[in-house]
Amino acid sequence: MNNVNDPPRWNNQPEPRRPGDGDGNQWNYALLVAMLGGLAAFCWIWTGESQREIQKKDWYQRATATLKELEGQLVERQHVYCSYIQDRDYRLEMEKNMLLKVVKEPIGGELDLETDLKDIFKRDTYCAGLLNTNKRKNGNLMWLYLKHWQLQLTVQKQKRAEEAVLREKTRSHTK
Repeated sequence: MNNVNDPPRWNNQPEPRRPGDGDGNQWNYALLVAMLGGLAAFCWIWTGESQREIQKKDWYQRATATLKELEGQLVERQHVYCSYIQDRDYRLEMEKNMLLKVVKEPIGGELDLETDLKDIFKRDTYCAGLLNTNKRKNGNLMWLYLKHWQLQLTVQKQKRAEEAVLREKTRSHTK
């Protein structure tokens, strides 16, 4: 009777081995080593690229947080500037502290915040009015600089991403 599960010439069976042919373990081992080497290289590249991506994101988050903090300080400084009650020495102390902080921050040097802050302190004299209760309505120049700094951060973020992509392309072409 015919075996339905194993009809003749329908299944591809390996050639029967003859004594002295060897068992092919050398090739299996070489293929396994090559695959493991490729996997190790892929993992090494992947972790390096992911670390750079995390550092780029981390840099952008820290820079954005610094600008947000600076915005709050500038709003408060401009409120003190526009106030008839607040002491001028208090405002000058605030300005000095802001300048010291941006000099210490890495983003301060990249965006040239110190020079821009001095320009704001010297030239931003706009006050919304006597009955103004909204601190964010004071100042004009500081808002322009804040927008400018945010745009500079976005441009730098794009440049860093572009450089990372170009680095990866050149690395893959050299292999």
